[in-house]
Amino acid sequence: MSSQQPRLQTLAQLIPPLTYDMHKGDCGRIATLGGCDEYTGAPYFVASTALRLGADLAYIICEKDAASVIKGYSPDIIVNPYLRSTANVPHTGIEERIAPLLDKLHAVSMGSGLGNDPALHKTVRWAIQAARERGLPLVLDADSLAILGDSPQLIHGHRTAVLTPNAPEFTRLCKALGVDSTAEEATQKLAQRLGGVTVVRKGKVDVITNGDRVFVCDEVGGLRRCGGQGDVLSGAVVTFLAWGEKYKSHAWKHKDEIKHEDVTMLAAYAACMLTRHASFLAYDDCGRSTQSSNVLEQVDMAFDNKFDQLLQAVKPSKL
Repeated sequence: MSSQQPRLQTLAQLIPPLTYDMHKGDCGRIATLGGCDEYTGAPYFVASTALRLGADLAYIICEKDAASVIKGYSPDIIVNPYLRSTANVPHTGIEERIAPLLDKLHAVSMGSGLGNDPALHKTVRWAIQAARERGLPLVLDADSLAILGDSPQLIHGHRTAVLTPNAPEFTRLCKALGVDSTAEEATQKLAQRLGGVTVVRKGKVDVITNGDRVFVCDEVGGLRRCGGQGDVLSGAVVTFLAWGEKYKSHAWKHKDEIKHEDVTMLAAYAACMLTRHASFLAYDDCGRSTQSSNVLEQVDMAFDNKFDQLLQAVKPSKL
């Protein structure tokens, strides 16, 4: 299959224009399920990326023991300590607490900082199904991909889902689904086996495909491979997916030039491009000392570099 690169002008159409008529939530309400006592930074990177790109509200649904730590990172993120590991009881009432929040969202990310606890995985299995029942776009990364390796039917055919595996995760998914991970078209075949979900195969270049179309993002990134950059990507993907839902519902006036079935692929490409550019900017500034917190700090600059001249947002006049 031949690969393509979408035009910046097309991607920019997914971004809500800022006007004085907007209300809280009009630029997207997103959540991420993840975060345990060992991994508290990952869900923070997801949620903070979403807010820095312009989502209005970002929720983290995390394990009880991780909540206080995550709350200390930022007052801007709404932290819900609803998840329970095997060590923490009781395990009752978890689904009843999460379900009303899912009803509010435009898109949800799962897996960042989740860990391997069986009780947490059980809840995420339910949450994937609950999100599908609500028609929510999904981003699945990190430990949630291990769940899909065991139960690919959870996501099969959900065409507004985006999977973001790194190299080892991609190999494990391919093995679980009987795909040769070394084949030239392995990414497309994996997406096809999963019923047309969008797969983002992260690497030297990012290969993005739903099994039919293929985008290749070769935006120059930084040279550091520090942990957490994938969580920044998840935050960017879930934000663009949320904006895509608002686009499809005509939350603002536009010419409807983007086919609704193309939104997921375009959202994934835009997120890859921005994350790679933010990584480049961070490395250019910090060199070998670059951490994912430095990449996060460059998200807004990366956004402005790519989209600022294309957007015609209404800005307050100077006093």
